[in-house]
Order: sequence, then structure tokens, then C-alpha cells
Amino acid sequence: MSLEIVLTNIQLLLARPEMADLRKIHYYAAQRGAEVEEVSYIVKLYTQTPPVYNSMGVELYVGNQQIQKYSQFKNGIYFKVNDPQQLSTLQGEEVRFRRPGDEEFINTGVRLPAEETINRSLRTADVTQLPTQQEVLRE
Repeated sequence: MSLEIVLTNIQLLLARPEMADLRKIHYYAAQRGAEVEEVSYIVKLYTQTPPVYNSMGVELYVGNQQIQKYSQFKNGIYFKVNDPQQLSTLQGEEVRFRRPGDEEFINTGVRLPAEETINRSLRTADVTQLPTQQEVLRE
């Protein structure tokens, strides 16, 4: 069975972190001995048609890094990043898919934005003013 996933758009959005996200953020900060912004980055991948999910599964990669956990929303799939360093390594990299165990990737030709596309005024906003993850994923 051929795997075809067509991406039509990518959005990188800030959201208020949930409790589990805050634990991860605090862990990253402790590991680095430096403050880490308490925000979640939501990467929304808009697809032309919903990906076919079956027993074979589909792996999502950005560049050479596999995204272990991603989920579906109304217009595509999304994943969350809580580590700004990880986000910077993903920026500019191509989104790719493959079946587990296959060597061949399905290249989309679509890359995560290389430069920050997040409104700077949101960065300076109080985290409580950020939209919740549910609000970000409604569309």
C-alpha cells in the first residue's frame, strides 16, 4: 500500500504549557542550569487529506529526528515541543514520513520555518495570557 501525505501548511504557535509540559520544562532547565521559557510550541501540519492510520503505522520525521509522539486535529496532525533548543534544531528541516521498518522516506518538500514566526509580543506576554493548547488546536 502506497503512503501519500500532502502537507498544505505548517504553523508554529505558542501555547500555555500543561502540568506535564511544565515538568519537562523544569527538567530541561535543571539539566542546563539555565532558565527555560515556560511555553509549549505547537507545530501544526495541515494535510490535504487525513493520513491513513492502520496497523502498519506511520512515522513522522523532521529532518533526521523522529517525532515520537504526534496526534491528529481537525485539519491534520500536530506535535508539541517544550525544549527551545530542540525546536531550533528542527527549524529549517524537511518534514518526512515513512512506514516503520522501511528505509525509504516519503519527502514532503515542506520545511519547518527556519526563522521564528512567532509574534514577539507573545513571547513577552505573561504565560497566563497565552492560549491553551485546546484553543490552539480548535481549527
